[in-house]
Amino acid sequence: MNFRCFVLVLPLLLLSMGTADAAKVHLQDGSVVIGSIIGLTDGDDLIVDTEYMDEVVIEWDAVDRIADTDILDIELYDGTRYAGKLSREGSDVEIDGDSLRRVSAGDIYEVQEYNETILDGFSAETSLGMNLIRGNNRVTQISVGAEVGYEDQNFETRLRGTSIVNEQVDAGDTRRSTLTGSYAQKFNKGWQAIGSLQFETDEQQGLDRRTLLAGGIGKRVLNVRAHRLELFAGLAHNVERFSGIPEATSLEGLFGTRYRMRSFADIDASVMVLPSLEESDRLRVQFDAVLSFDLYSDLDFQLTVYDRYDSQPPAGNEKNDTGVTLGLSWEY
Repeated sequence: MNFRCFVLVLPLLLLSMGTADAAKVHLQDGSVVIGSIIGLTDGDDLIVDTEYMDEVVIEWDAVDRIADTDILDIELYDGTRYAGKLSREGSDVEIDGDSLRRVSAGDIYEVQEYNETILDGFSAETSLGMNLIRGNNRVTQISVGAEVGYEDQNFETRLRGTSIVNEQVDAGDTRRSTLTGSYAQKFNKGWQAIGSLQFETDEQQGLDRRTLLAGGIGKRVLNVRAHRLELFAGLAHNVERFSGIPEATSLEGLFGTRYRMRSFADIDASVMVLPSLEESDRLRVQFDAVLSFDLYSDLDFQLTVYDRYDSQPPAGNEKNDTGVTLGLSWEY
């Protein structure tokens, strides 16, 4: 091969080397997208990272063929999980992992990149919110939060901290802080073993500290394109101390649900019902919900709501401690 031929062929060789490991996504309109598959969310949006167009979002129903993917983590609607290379021809999908499996494209709920290193599984999020209340009492409420998580093919763990400060003109400032760590071991068919450790303080309620250690089992009972519902049950060990009251320890039952919606907005809500197993007439309920709207890229507008109910609060406390915060969040 002479020098001129070499110069002409070299760019083609480099181009083929750069795309040899890239997935080829053929759409029903005849166009082709080449890149790395980042994920499929809620059985609807396929995200492909391309070299020249950054991330491209493609409707899963608009895909005709897929070939040459990397190893992916694949979950079906019934909770079954596979790891392997994915290929698609029409509505037929093959997953080439430890064995060759064939499923329908409509059965696939979620696809994620397979974590080859520990860093691949990490995610982080920060949030900042503010409420201004002007009436008989002028109150400025500021909230800050941060979350770091790690998700693998077999388990998921998260650590989240939030702090809400109420600055009051005619009264002293109060602070409410929560730090929660959670762990979920994933099994097939939507089953999970779960555990959590929560620290909480609330100056407005006179709660010096509460430590809640909980564990149990959970099951995903609804999993469709836009909606996911999980139920869980277990036991919780509660250690709490209110101002002027000796520290108390109790064993509580744990019954709860988590709901997730992905549509025109994102909703994440959870309810935990904690009946005391030592005080027959005491019941606590924890409710948390976040409503998110996409603003730009990874920037979201959020409405956060929480409520803490105690059927037997200390003297002078209301049974419900409720808060609403408007803010922004950024996901890394």
